[in-house]
Parts: sequence; structure tokens; C-alpha cells
Amino acid sequence: MILQRIHGADGVVDVSCSTVADGDFHLDGDPVALDHRRQCFQAGSWSQPDEVHGTGVVEVHERGAGDRRIADAVVTALFGEVLGIWVGDCAPVALVAGDGTIAGVHAGWRGALDGVLDRAVDHLPVGRVEAVLGPCIHPCCYEFGDDDLATFVAAFGPQVVATTAWGTPALDMPAVITTALARRGVTVSNRSQCTGCGAGRWFSHRRRGERGRQVLTVVKRRAA
Repeated sequence: MILQRIHGADGVVDVSCSTVADGDFHLDGDPVALDHRRQCFQAGSWSQPDEVHGTGVVEVHERGAGDRRIADAVVTALFGEVLGIWVGDCAPVALVAGDGTIAGVHAGWRGALDGVLDRAVDHLPVGRVEAVLGPCIHPCCYEFGDDDLATFVAAFGPQVVATTAWGTPALDMPAVITTALARRGVTVSNRSQCTGCGAGRWFSHRRRGERGRQVLTVVKRRAA
């Protein structure tokens, strides 16, 4: 499903996210089956990094050069290169610079706290940047310990603290993402739905222990 289409001076950027119906995009599965699912979902050369909840960024200058590279963000200016960020509950973020450079970012709580979004923005040209936030776990399903919440409050402010559906302290990851990017002058289009609440539509490791992963893709194509 297309989350957002962004028209730029040099092409059109589509930000899309798979659902459970599109299959599992975990890198540890059968590579032949994964490639088939990839091409059915988004045709083209793919750069889907091997994410480690860190802050590494890979710049992709040749077709497929970012595929299975250890990183949590990928950046390219190539037309037709599909950047794939695979997630179960972590926040997938697409970045689109004014000159048409695009990025995909995997922002779990560790990566967000350690600055993966800043690192990704640093790899984009200076100027206007738009962001799109895809499905991730929301505070209704994201119970978090008081000590860890205090660390996030110190880093991002009290607005990132919320309450779960059952009344315990929670971390608001969409608020973390929007706060972190706002500090860099980036406006976020929030297209997110809660993966924890979305049984049958989204995979969720934290709420349901599911191994499967959906993928958020960012691809720039030439305008017709």
C-alpha cells in the first residue's frame, strides 16, 4: 500500500508499506522466496540493509549496493533503487530531500536514542527535507520502564511519555520520531498505525511474538 507520493523536480517518490498479506520480509528467510516477494511488492533493484539497532548509514551509488549491508539507514539519489526498511514494531522512516535524494531509516528505541535519524539527515544535501513515518508500535501497546522513560524525557522531552491501554507507563515512538526530526527542521507526515493493535494486518514482535516483518520501501522514479 502506498503511504505517500511526493512529487519533486526530478521525479516522483513513492513511500509504501507491505502488510501481512504481502508476506514476510525478514532477511533471515529463504532468499529466493524473499526476492520473489520483493519483486511482487516493488519491482526493481533493492537495497535492504541488515539492521542492528545502531546508527550506521550506507550510501548507495550502484544498483543493490546497500542490500544486506549492516546499517540502519540507506541513502541514494538513484532512480528505481528500492530502499527497504524491514520492521516488526520499530519505526520505519522515509526521508526525501529537495534535490530528490531519498533515505530509509530503521528507528527502534535504541537507534532513535543514539541518533540514527540525525545521522541519516546528515547524509542528505542541505535544504528542505520531508519525512514519512510508517506503521510502528504506539504507546497503547508499548509498556516501558520508568528508568528508560526518564532517559527519553531527558533526550526528547516529556511529550514522549504516555500510557498503555492497560494503564501503565509507555513510550510514544511517533512522538520521539517527530521530536527528533523537528529539531532538524524536518516535518513528518505521520502515516503510522499501531503494529501492536493491528493483528492480521501488521506483524508485531513485542505484542504477539511474531517472527515476520513488514517492509517500508522508498523509491524514486522518473515522472511520466
